[in-house]
This record gives sequence, C-alpha cells and structure tokens, in this order.
Amino acid sequence: MSFNTALDFRSFIKTLKDEGDLQEINAEIDPDLELGAIMRKVYEDKLPAPLFNKLKQDPKNVDPDNLFRVLGCPGGLRSFGNDHARISLHLGLDSQAPINEIINYLISVRNPIDFIPPKLVSNDESPHKKNHLNKDQIDLTKLPIPHLHPGDGGKYLQTYGMWVVQTPDKSWTNWSIARGMVHDSHSIVGLVMNPQHISQVTEAWMKIGKGDKIPFALCFGVPPAAILVSSMPIPDGMTEAEYIGALCKQALPVVKCETNDLEVPANCEIVIEGYLDRNHLVSEGPFGEMHGYCFPHDSIKQPTYKVEHMTYRDNAILPVSNPGLCVDETHTLIGGLGSAETKYLLLQHPILKNIVLDVFTPYEAQALWLTIKINTKELVKLNTNAKDLMKLIGNFLWKSKECYKVCSIIHEIILVGDDIDIFNFRKFIWAYTTRHTPGNDQLFYDDVKSFPLAPFISQGPLIKTKTGGKVVTNCIFPKQFTDPNYEFTTCDFGGYPKDIKDKVLKDWSNIYI
Repeated sequence: MSFNTALDFRSFIKTLKDEGDLQEINAEIDPDLELGAIMRKVYEDKLPAPLFNKLKQDPKNVDPDNLFRVLGCPGGLRSFGNDHARISLHLGLDSQAPINEIINYLISVRNPIDFIPPKLVSNDESPHKKNHLNKDQIDLTKLPIPHLHPGDGGKYLQTYGMWVVQTPDKSWTNWSIARGMVHDSHSIVGLVMNPQHISQVTEAWMKIGKGDKIPFALCFGVPPAAILVSSMPIPDGMTEAEYIGALCKQALPVVKCETNDLEVPANCEIVIEGYLDRNHLVSEGPFGEMHGYCFPHDSIKQPTYKVEHMTYRDNAILPVSNPGLCVDETHTLIGGLGSAETKYLLLQHPILKNIVLDVFTPYEAQALWLTIKINTKELVKLNTNAKDLMKLIGNFLWKSKECYKVCSIIHEIILVGDDIDIFNFRKFIWAYTTRHTPGNDQLFYDDVKSFPLAPFISQGPLIKTKTGGKVVTNCIFPKQFTDPNYEFTTCDFGGYPKDIKDKVLKDWSNIYI
C-alpha cells in the first residue's frame, strides 16, 4: 500500500492523470458561473476531474501567475472502473478499492491507541512558504474566486479547504471543512454552527472573553487524507492529525504558521492566516448546498475571519467543490464517510454489534438517508420485533450523546435484510419500496433536532422549532424476526441457482453476441 496520493495533493493529481481521470482545461474559463457549470456537468456525467489551468483574471490580482489554478470535483465519481476511485486515492488505497472496503479501512484504524502525532518540520520542507503576502498586499476580491451557483450570495473561496483552530489551552486542535464566502478585501464570512467542532473549539475562546481574536488558518490543497478526515464526524476532542497518522501509518509533516502558533500540513498549496471574530456577524449566503437547492432568502448572520497573511506555492492549485445534485463531495465524503463512524459506533453497542453488517448513506438520497444491513439469522436470536428494533436503533443514533452529532444530518434510517446489497441503489430502493408499509412499518421521531439545511425543514413549518421530521423505516419482513429459515425468491438475475448463473455467464459471449 502506497500513501503518496493520501499525503500529497500533487501526487493525487498526477495519479488521476495517469489513470485517465483528469481533464486539463487550458482555455480561459470565467470563474463567474462558467467554472461552476462545467463542474456540475462533470459530477453529473461522472467525467474526469477538471484542472482549470487558466482562469479569467482581475488585472489587480497581485500575483496572477501563481494565484491560482483550480482542481474541480476532487471527490466526484468515475464512469469507468471503480466509481469511488478518487475517494480510495484520498486514503492511499488502490484505486479499485470499493466503498465498503473504504468504510472498513477507516474503522480498522479508529482506535486511538493506533494514532500517530504529526511531526514538525522546517519551512525549507514546506513548498507553500515560497511566496508570502502580508495584509497590505492581500485583496481577496481581486482573486479568481468562483461564483459557483446562479443563486449564491457571493464568491465562495472555501469549499474544499480545511479550517484549523485550537482551544486556548492547546488541548484540542480541530481540522474541519465549513463553507466560507468572501465578504470584502480582507475578510471571509463562514458557517460556525453547532454541533460542528469548529463552533465548540471557538466557544472556548468566547468563555475567556477572547471571542473576537481567535487564531485560525485556512489551508488549501492539503494532503487528501487530511481533507477526508476533516469532513468526518469524529468524536469531540479527537485530533484529526493523529487519526491521519494512523490512516497513513506515519506521522504527518506539519509546519508552523507565520502569524500564530497553529501548525498546518507542510505541503499545502495555499495557507491563509488570521483571526476569527465571533462577535462580528455579517450576512453569509445563500449557497447551493448538498441537497441540491439554493433558496434566495437563506442568508444568515455568521462570524467573520479577518485575513492577516497568505503563503502559497508556485503555480498554486485551489481545490473546489460545487455541491448540488448527487454525486459530489458533500455526498461521498460528508455523507458516505459518515457511514464509517456510524458503523463503528453501532459495532460498539452491546446488542446491535451482533446484527449490524453494513451501513451506508445512499448518494441518491442527498445524504439524508442512512441504511443499515441486518443479519437476519442473528436477528432471530434477539427475540425482538420490528417496533422494538426501530426504537433501539433510533434512540441510539439520534438520542445518545456519542451518536447524535454523527447522525444529525440524517432524517431517515432504513433497515434492510442481509440479501440486499446496500451499496447498489437499485437493489436498495427496490427493498425500500416493496418491503415496508408506509406508516405501519415506521417509527417517527418528533422530539429530536432537525437538520436545518434539509430543504423540507428550511422551507417548511419545522424551521420554527428545528425539531422533528425524522423516521426509522423497517424493510425487514415480519417472519424474518422469528424464522431463521424463512425464504423467498427474488425475481432478478441474482435469484437464480448458482450453477445456472455460472453457466450463463460462462457462455455469455456465445449467447449474446
């Protein structure tokens, strides 16, 4: 196993090119909507990731030769081979590793005993230290920052970068992804919302009266493993850099910032430094989000990041995500990889660990559904029923302290039997539509917090309370709870006897010319 693509953004891009999954675009592209439109077509048609080498520039860009190129769709799907190849490469796995292997690998190094702290290196080992801009030289409004969706409230610099913040006592350093929009020449307005860790860490500064001067770094082109882990709902207090060390079997090189004591990955493309003022609130958004909509009045007041310094490497590359209709990074990373943490937690449960086989967030449901594959032979041994099983799982994932933050974005949990491949949406949706009676086989949760970005919440009456609108759906037949030998025939190719299937496949080239 080689971790080059996990530890180095440029190696990741080179591998995409070597595997025919990169499209270099040398024609001049306008970052105002044109770039975003190209990216959306790439996502939706599963085309090679676009590398925009020439963006339309403002004549007042202080360094147009190096600020910057754009890599789009870094976590989208492929149309050939393994569709999850880009996610596999984020972890240094073989590009043919399927999504269930990715999930299980993330779980395999989840124990803190395996964590490896980062190692501090010198500036000489950090390519982004090559070029510096001080506060007087920076003007964010002159950089070719994308205006991604027609309804967006501004230009979003931060869609696939990594915020770095630290508690005042330095006990917890958090790396995370949260969107950020250019507000003016020297400030970015970004989402800082509970239950996100960036909110928890910065609240520690507010408690000591320093909420207006919180040091931050915003890093772009970080090691792909770092951006992947930054998107995962790992537990409070866990340091992402140490988890990345476990994933890659080695310490992650980091370097100190120029204007504060924060440490960032040594091989970033671009690093912006400054301080977050949680008391200075300005309008943020609207922005086309993971569910595929942009509503005109969804602007909210959010804190501002004041920019003091910028470092960047020669010919820097800004990675960009353009959320919307599946499948993009908000589904493959935030939704899909949240499945890994959910599965890990379910496997720690004294009862559920015996029956849970797989967990996945189907992309076609825009990261709002979570499906759980149940071992029906073991299910019978529990001597339970559908209602009690739904309650056990729903209470654990939505009401327990250890799970709430992981599953806060989920609005429907769906239970299926072990004959269903939950990573195959056609098989999954077949089971969903044919194996439950709406209402009768569902347990509604009207007393848990809603996910406010879900369109049916933000645009409906539940936005007033931000509570409810969640349900557990059972798609396991009643007899499967009591009879370990209950059988039925599925009317698909998989339902035929093995010897017949093998013969058909062996002779296929002669049968179906």
